[in-house]
Amino acid sequence: MVILHTTNEQKNQHILDYFDKKGIKHKAKALKTGDYSFMIESCPELGFVKDTYFTDELCIERKNSIDELAGNIKEHDERFFKELNRMINIKTCYLLIENNKIDDIINHNYQSQYNELAFIRRLLGVQKISNFYLNFVQRENMGFMIYEICYSSLMNQILK
Repeated sequence: MVILHTTNEQKNQHILDYFDKKGIKHKAKALKTGDYSFMIESCPELGFVKDTYFTDELCIERKNSIDELAGNIKEHDERFFKELNRMINIKTCYLLIENNKIDDIINHNYQSQYNELAFIRRLLGVQKISNFYLNFVQRENMGFMIYEICYSSLMNQILK
């Protein structure tokens, strides 16, 4: 398995460093949706006669804070909502928020003036429509979580 990471994600060196430290193969690729997914390199013994991409089966979108997410949702960021619309056609999608927890939204522990009630309601509505799993992950665990989501998808959906 090779973790794919989009070529335009910023501030992800800590994730790539984790992959390198753990010997996890990864490569940059222009992904049409999300920041991470995975592929299997050609391996005829396992039935993969050519490189096989699973970008239609798994999409992981990462936000580096709820401040970034608040900006995307409050300002109705066209690029973010187009991304969510593309996620509808992908089997399994995750939205990972780095360094925060849901309580940070409830307690307005973020810089934006976006009302916490409006924020949480909008987030829950967007989650329902776009059908993604929402997870809050500490920065130091982000690489681990991305790998485990990809591995779980491979084992439970593809190689089952």
